[in-house]
Amino acid sequence: MFTLLAFSQEKNECDEHSIPYWANGINSRISGENPTLRNVFKEIQLTETNITPNSGFITLRLNISKTGKLCDIEIFQIDENYQKTEFNNGALIQQLERTVTELPDWERDKAYKTYNLIRFKIKNGKIEEIF
Repeated sequence: MFTLLAFSQEKNECDEHSIPYWANGINSRISGENPTLRNVFKEIQLTETNITPNSGFITLRLNISKTGKLCDIEIFQIDENYQKTEFNNGALIQQLERTVTELPDWERDKAYKTYNLIRFKIKNGKIEEIF
């Protein structure tokens, strides 16, 4: 008895390996760069004033296809002691993810799948810095 296995050779552009946005002259970016990103998250920054735990960092790793489309988001959350945490029991991340999915396509100088990082510094229950 023989088992026949078939594997599809089709690949989605999101299945490719991601490289850093700054590598090899790719220069993946959102139009307007950091000021645009800060403005996009401004409403969350102004309304979320009692975040718990009240200090730490959130990093969003956005995997961007070679055509500038968002493939997926990886999320890293740590408190002020660099321990894994979940801010506002996950509600803050849901807001951030919704906002990220509404961003326009990313620009690039070369067609490679990249990842871009957006970081949020939380201090005294507020988003103090977006970088």
